[in-house]
Order: sequence, then structure tokens, then C-alpha cells
Amino acid sequence: MSQSAADFLPTGVRGLDDVLLGGLMPRGIYFIGGEPGTGKTTLGLQFLIEGRDRGEKTLFVTLSQSKTDLKRVAASHGFDLDGIEIEEVSGVQVADAPGLRQTVLNPDDADLSAAISSLHEIVGRSKADRVVIDSLFEIRLLAHDALTYRRELLLLRQVVADIGATALMLDYGDGELGDRQIEGLVNGAIMLEQDNPDYGTTIRRLHVSKMRGRRFIEGYHNLTIRTGGVAVFPRVEPGATREHAISDEVASGIPGLDQMMAGGLALGTTCLITGEPGTGKSTLSTAYANAAAQDGSTAAMFLFEERLGVFRQRSTDLGFDICELEKEGRLHLRHFDPAEKSPGEFLQSVVDLVEEEAVNVVVIDSLSGALAAHPAGSDMISQIQSLLSYLSRQGVLTIVTLTEAGRLGGDLSPAIQVGCFADSAILLRNERMDDELRRTLMVLKKRQGDHETRVRTLLIGNRSVDVVSSSEARRPKPHLSVM
Repeated sequence: MSQSAADFLPTGVRGLDDVLLGGLMPRGIYFIGGEPGTGKTTLGLQFLIEGRDRGEKTLFVTLSQSKTDLKRVAASHGFDLDGIEIEEVSGVQVADAPGLRQTVLNPDDADLSAAISSLHEIVGRSKADRVVIDSLFEIRLLAHDALTYRRELLLLRQVVADIGATALMLDYGDGELGDRQIEGLVNGAIMLEQDNPDYGTTIRRLHVSKMRGRRFIEGYHNLTIRTGGVAVFPRVEPGATREHAISDEVASGIPGLDQMMAGGLALGTTCLITGEPGTGKSTLSTAYANAAAQDGSTAAMFLFEERLGVFRQRSTDLGFDICELEKEGRLHLRHFDPAEKSPGEFLQSVVDLVEEEAVNVVVIDSLSGALAAHPAGSDMISQIQSLLSYLSRQGVLTIVTLTEAGRLGGDLSPAIQVGCFADSAILLRNERMDDELRRTLMVLKKRQGDHETRVRTLLIGNRSVDVVSSSEARRPKPHLSVM
């Protein structure tokens, strides 16, 4: 029996419901595990805020920090906690009450008994629809053995079930300290991780390790923690989208290049433009995006190396009127600092723009810059390959630029492996001709249709871009430095 969106509870966390293919099943208990700083508490607050906004009764029980600290976390994200019941439980404080002091039982047992009794009473009395318990770590420390800990977890699970709540139980993801106990007792488990590279922002990711009786998107998904809370970026699943047939072609608007390509590049394909620095890769990719937008399509360019202001000015100098196209909404420009944003965040921005703005042409300039600067390294290559497959199935023409030093014939760098997935490939080189350095262009392949195999010259001047034969390239021309 298939399940509809109405069967699930939204988590209030952007992207997480997509990973869960709808949300959480009601009246279940879910484990959220991860090291300090991975976003567990913030995720729990977002879960409760979503419930409160839907008219549900909500409860946050904090065992690991004070109400003041919790409200400080909420304030840092701009969260309004009005309408959310917050209760603070400390096993040590409760055990120190005069009526509970004794010497017969093990002090740990007394502390645990007091904390659990208080926790049960608070949860049972609340009759809440959504409950967050932060965190089980304190209970694990007070339980002197695994059997005691498991018994207390079973009792707590029963209390939550008795009031019909959906609960998140937070804890550190440390197998040695017993988190596998809770994973075996809950309906689902979501694990949060983080990595601190030598340079750049912290890389955080999430994976669903268990979701009983449910489908979900497996694997790792990047997430970020910023003002406003946790956001998850589901990994791209190419097979989850309907495949479009390869259809119309997109010309570059450069007569000589369009002649070499026997017309243009087909929608639903990927073109790799590779070459040494300064050979005109960005110029050619801009030409395709500009021509597509001028022809009534929608294009998007994602820049990793060049600032938007510099790019706009350089494009204007080359004769591309991209500023007017931006105003008309036919060309979208986005700049990404790969050291500050995760691969998942970049991929999600591409997917969102394609789906929201019906983009036909996507330019990624350049992949080499992203790979060189990003701590994720080769992991990003596999994610880019999934993105290319997704865009192809969506009927989008994708143009990827890649900087490669040296000549053909040597060992391929990890980045050039992306070229194996490209349907078309254009190679640019700096060649010495008649004591002058000239840019040359060659079409290496085009799976959909014919192409010329001759080497031609790329001329870039003031408001002028052209592809000509070697003999035509001998005439003097103005020079303009192009990245």
C-alpha cells in the first residue's frame, strides 16, 4: 500500500523530508545521533517549531543544558519558542533533594532513578504530540551497565507510546558508549557527522541508518547550520526523474564554431570544454549561454573562479549583453566559493534553479576550480557525475569547463574523468604560430551528429569572438586577456 504526504509528519528541516520521502511516521520514536556541534539540538527545535505552527502540542526536555542555554541557541537562529513547553531535568540535582538522599543504594542508581522518574512524569503529564529529549547521554552515564540502560530505554519508550507522541531522542553517535542500544529500539535513526578540513568551512553531512518499514534516500547528504537552522541537501538521484528525449540544438552564435559543431549542441547532453588557462573556455561557455538566452531559452551560469562583477564587465567587453538578459530573467548568474559551501549545497542550487525557472542551459565554470579548492576532493566528482546525469534526463544542455595543463596522451587527472561522461568535447590550446601565441580549437567528439575534425583558431578581441581557419588568423587583431 503506497503512502501519501498526509501520512507523514513534516520535520521542519529543509531537505530532510525529501531524504525521508515525505517525513516521519507519526507516533514513532526516532534517534538523532552525532558529535557535539553537528546540529542535533537545532534540528530538534525545528521539529518542535514545525509542530507548534501546525497546532500541535510540543515538549522539549533538556537533560544536558539549562533552559537559559537552550533559549540562547534558539535566539541565535531567530527561533521563537513561544508555545513550546521546555522542561529541565538533572539527575544529580533531583537526587540531592532532601527526601531522596540515602546511602543504601548505589549513588548512580539513585541518580538514575530520580532522573528517570522525573522524566517519565514530565512526558506523561504533557500529553504532547511532539517530544524532544536532549540528550540520552546523561542517562547512559548514570546507568552502570548496558542491561540497566536498555531497561530504562524500554520504559521511556512506553511512556512516549502511551501519550501517542512522536519523539526525537538525541545523543552522541558513539558506538562504544551504547548508542546501538537505542538504535535497536526506535523506529528510525538519523546520524549527523562533521569533518574539519585544514582549510575552509566545516563539512557536515547526514545519513539515515534506519527507518523501519520505510523507503528513504540512502547514502550521505550534505547539511549546513546557519542562522535560521539546519538545512539538508539531498544527494541527486538521476533515476528519480523522468528522462527527456534529446531534442533541439543550441548554437553558440559564433559562426565558425557552429560550423565545426555542424549546427550546435543538443539539449539533454553534456559538453566538456577543456584546455590550458587563458585559452577561452569561459568565453565559449558564455557564448552558448548568451545565444540560448537571446533565442528565448533560459540559461544559468555557476561560477567558481570569477567574481560576478568582473565576469559581467568582461562579458560586456566581448559583446555579450548579459546584463540585459539578467534583467529579463533569461540568464541567471550564481557565484560559489567552494571552500565555504558543501558540494551538496551547490548541487541543490542547480536543481532548484532548473526546476523553478525551467532552465534549458547550465554552465559550470569551472569544475577544476571547484575541485582544487574544495576539501571534498574526489567525492565531489561522483556528485558532479550524478548531477550531469540528472540534468541530461531533464533535457538540459550542460556545459562544463575544465582547466587541464599539458598535452593529450598523458595520465588523466581525476577531474578529466568527468569527460568520459560528456557527449561532446572541445579542446582549446595555446599554440605558437609564426612567432605569435594563438588560441587553437578542436572538436574532440560529438556523439549526437557530425563535427569537423580540423584545428581552427579562436580569435578574441574587443567586442569580437570568432573561430577561423589558420590562414584567416594571420591578419592582425586586437588583444584582450581572457580567463
